[in-house]
Amino acid sequence: MESSPGSTLKSTMSFRARLLAIVTVGILCLALTAALTTAWMAGKQARAQMVAQALQITGSLADQSVLALLYGSQENAEKPLQTILSFPGVDLAGIFDSDARPLLVLGGGREGRAAVPGEAYSSKGPLLVRETTLDWYFWAPVFSGSPAQRDPAAELFELEPARQELLGHVHVVMNKTALRDIQLNILYNNLWIGLAFALVLVVILNFGISRLTRPLYQLSEIMKKAERGETHVHADLEGPREITHMAGVFNRMMESIEERDRGLRRHRALLQSEVAIRTQELVQARDAALTANRLKSEFLANMSHELRTPLQAIIGYSDVIKEELEAEGMAENARDLGRVIYNAKRLLSLINNILGLAKIEAGRMELRLQSVDLRELIRESFDTVGPILRANNNTFDFVLLGEHTLEIDREKLLQTLLNLLSNAGKFTRDGTIVLELLHESHLLTVKVSDNGIGLTNEQQQIIFEAFRQVDGSATRKFEGTGLGLAITKRFCELMGGSIGVESEAGRGSTFTVRIPLPVSAALDDPSASLEKSAPQRTITPPELDDAEAHGPQFSKVWLIDTNDVLIKEET
Repeated sequence: MESSPGSTLKSTMSFRARLLAIVTVGILCLALTAALTTAWMAGKQARAQMVAQALQITGSLADQSVLALLYGSQENAEKPLQTILSFPGVDLAGIFDSDARPLLVLGGGREGRAAVPGEAYSSKGPLLVRETTLDWYFWAPVFSGSPAQRDPAAELFELEPARQELLGHVHVVMNKTALRDIQLNILYNNLWIGLAFALVLVVILNFGISRLTRPLYQLSEIMKKAERGETHVHADLEGPREITHMAGVFNRMMESIEERDRGLRRHRALLQSEVAIRTQELVQARDAALTANRLKSEFLANMSHELRTPLQAIIGYSDVIKEELEAEGMAENARDLGRVIYNAKRLLSLINNILGLAKIEAGRMELRLQSVDLRELIRESFDTVGPILRANNNTFDFVLLGEHTLEIDREKLLQTLLNLLSNAGKFTRDGTIVLELLHESHLLTVKVSDNGIGLTNEQQQIIFEAFRQVDGSATRKFEGTGLGLAITKRFCELMGGSIGVESEAGRGSTFTVRIPLPVSAALDDPSASLEKSAPQRTITPPELDDAEAHGPQFSKVWLIDTNDVLIKEET
């Protein structure tokens, strides 16, 4: 919300300026009020004096008009009228008989005869009968035997005065020009005097306010220094009682803050030393852990041949003995030895996964690109995972779109297919496993779908982490080391691709692998061979007996080549 100009001005004015402005406005209002009141009272007094003077002039004219009315002589009337017109402000004067007929009227510019109220005729002296904005109208009766006409001898001998008789009346019109001039002069003089007095008073008050607010401004400057971060700032205990109290509180507050800052600095120094010690310890522990992990990975990678050779020898000699037992008709012993061979191959597969991960961490895995026939790769994958699919009574479908051959690392792609298919077969019972391969010029897309137990959102966050399993409890139903998907993800990243999953608990899962082509582009990243690599081909368990060897094969095979020739095989 925008602020008004008035509020902006108030926010920029200092306390002294605001106080001085308030005092100045008060003094000006007081001076103006005093000037106007004095001018009004002086004007009222001047009016009363001028009206009294005009009444006196009108009475004098009435006294001097007796002879003129007695004899009806205009010559006798002219002299008193001329005398009255010589007074300042008198514009018109007239003498009228008892029938209100004018005997003589001198002056001009205004009505000579003025309407006279009826009660005025009962008056014995001059009256103000009318007033306008410009003039006063005065009236006075003229009687015979007025004091001006009485005989001094009669007064001397105390004779009874003659009875007065109304002879007529006189009119006098006086303008207000002089009154207005007097009022304006009084107003102007009062205003100038009031403003001069206000100015002197404001100067005196400004000096007093400056002395009064100086300690407050000094305290404000001290507070600004403290706000800028200066230390050892204290205010002087001078000035009025309230300001010295504020300064004392400020000093105590600053002392408390300085004490707190000293404590914080000591605590910070202690923490810095402790953090430096802990950091050094953590760095040493981290370096030791990294060294141990590197040595472990190098040891496992170097031990690859030593660990595989005894197991392969066990598997080889067991195959020879199994063949001899089968030739001698000892089928039960042959089946028992088949179980030994199966578990040995399973152990070899686990060792291959662990050693493969060790090779990846040691940075000793490389890509070996070669021409691969996708149809043969799919058949080999099914031959390997077939026992797992048959064990859970699952069917297998696949769709191949696009070219059948491409340049890629055969072992890593095969291991990816095996890991995804074995996972799908292991977590699906009485269902269907679908493998889809789409080979485009710039991208190879692999999808493995199942309708098994599915994954929750929380499980989807951890399935690609090494040694993490969906069910890690001691009572879990599904076996494994939790390395298959982790290694698959590393293989995809090594080839420049990615892997993702879409799943819903109870409705199955779909794993999607996307590998940009050509794969050699992924080798442009020098870190790929250091952080992402793959194990050798995993050997999966064979059939357990002869009955299992003749189990279900491909339920449906759809091959679509580049010439749009549809080939369908059903067995």
